[in-house]
Amino acid sequence: QNGPWKSLGSSANPTISSAVQQVQEANILATIQWLSAFPDRYNRSANPNSHIAGFKQKIEAILAQTQIPFDIELINHNNTPQQSIRVRLRGLSRPQEIIVIGGHLDSINQEWGGSKKAPGADDNASGSATVLEALRIISMQGQPQRTIEFYWYAGEESGLLGSAEIARQYKSQNKDVVAVMQLDMTMYPGSGELVIGNIADFTSSWLREYLVGINQTYQLGATFVHDECGYGCSDHAS
Repeated sequence: QNGPWKSLGSSANPTISSAVQQVQEANILATIQWLSAFPDRYNRSANPNSHIAGFKQKIEAILAQTQIPFDIELINHNNTPQQSIRVRLRGLSRPQEIIVIGGHLDSINQEWGGSKKAPGADDNASGSATVLEALRIISMQGQPQRTIEFYWYAGEESGLLGSAEIARQYKSQNKDVVAVMQLDMTMYPGSGELVIGNIADFTSSWLREYLVGINQTYQLGATFVHDECGYGCSDHAS
């Protein structure tokens, strides 16, 4: 192994291997079904936060079991009436270093005329559900060394509104964000099952290679394919 993931070593960490086995497809599916049951989650609809309170309750039910110090908050934005959700699991030895895992909670219908329903099952109930399942599993482990923040962003479909505002704030506060994983449209197997688009625009090549190395070390069986949008197509760009 000659890539940057060589620091993982030749053997997998048993704690992480055990955590991987705890992923429950049924949990992800149930969350997708719950989110896509809303007629839309458009950030400028009459009720842009109709799904936010219920989703926050799902998060609170998960965190009721954790021993890790945490906080959860709804974030109000200047550029959209929709709120983002942030969960922070506080780090033990390096709390100032932040790892971000995120996905957007809004949806949009961009067709002219006809129904304006936008259930957004794949875009992006799928990514939002995956982030929630990751939170469930990680929150049941020991306290992480770094702080881990989980985001469900507002207004991605209208121009990365929530995440852009958050990123600007973090930059102005000199927050030490050491890594970000953004999950968008994660469940529809457009190129086949277990094929993951590794987006090259506005991302770190080192982290992209590290993600591939994790997959190899833990024998997850996924195939990562190089992909580009040609523009800032999701919240990772923020």
